[in-house]
Amino acid sequence: MTQKSISPESILADGADYAQFKGVQVRKATVAAFIANIELLESASASPEDKHQAIRTLMDLAPSIVAIGLPEHVLFKNEIVESIIQEAKKQVP
Repeated sequence: MTQKSISPESILADGADYAQFKGVQVRKATVAAFIANIELLESASASPEDKHQAIRTLMDLAPSIVAIGLPEHVLFKNEIVESIIQEAKKQVP
């Protein structure tokens, strides 16, 4: 059986904002938002409140990141982020 490569359009059709993975509705740009919040968390110029909000957003996005399978292929260097992912893995089938 030959498997073909998968394009972004194969996963999310033009005009669609969400796709379903493992029972989780995942919004487009979720990965980009997750990474942007990691950058904010690690920024030396971010305020403690900004970092706290980044952690809350990472926690909200983590189930989607787990549902799409990203943690099966990457290990997050930031220990806080990795622990958030590990906790989210307990929630997603």
